Amino acid sequence: MTRIHQVILDLDDVLNTFCMSALHYHGVANTNYDYSEYPPHCGWDIVQACNWLRRKRSWPSEEQDGRCACVDAATFWEALTQEFWAATPPVPYLDTLITYLADRVGKDNVIVATSPTKSPTCVAGKLEWIHRHLPTWLHRNYMIGPRKDLLADPYSLLIDDHRGNCEKFEGRGGHALMVHKPWNYEVWDKHERHPIDWQYTTPSSIECGLYRIFRKRIEL
Repeated sequence: MTRIHQVILDLDDVLNTFCMSALHYHGVANTNYDYSEYPPHCGWDIVQACNWLRRKRSWPSEEQDGRCACVDAATFWEALTQEFWAATPPVPYLDTLITYLADRVGKDNVIVATSPTKSPTCVAGKLEWIHRHLPTWLHRNYMIGPRKDLLADPYSLLIDDHRGNCEKFEGRGGHALMVHKPWNYEVWDKHERHPIDWQYTTPSSIECGLYRIFRKRIEL
């Protein structure tokens, strides 16, 4: 059994439904939680996904008069307000996951690590999200920045939905559990014709990964 003394939790799309919430905020997704709407071929490029969905939803007349014009990255990210970041819905199993991890490694050894945009309102909104949705003992147990791999050591586990973050963390000697999402869909059979039920697949990937590491079951 892998000896893990510290768990680093990604926030966006691990503890909340950021991606679909952002696409819904931009008017190109029907809900803020249904990941089956996300186009897997876009990978982890949410701006490309937004523009692809915008074109898919538009009528030919809208393309001609510019109403479905693509957004650039700056426009996409700047549109997300502090309240958007603060109000992004948590995953339904948030409390169960946090309690499980605290029981395994102790409250002082669970850390939320999140990478903000360049906007100060994003940082403020993420901090407000932590205070709204996480227990008080986690209100100061967070790290802000893109270099989650700097927290890696042989006794640390990163739980993240970004393949690159997981690989960098493992490259520095840590352990990683990649949460399955449409943008890391290459772990699945590309010839599979049946749609993936992400409301089942995502929590199942966490359940299996945590059992492999801690040998203690969790039901999400």
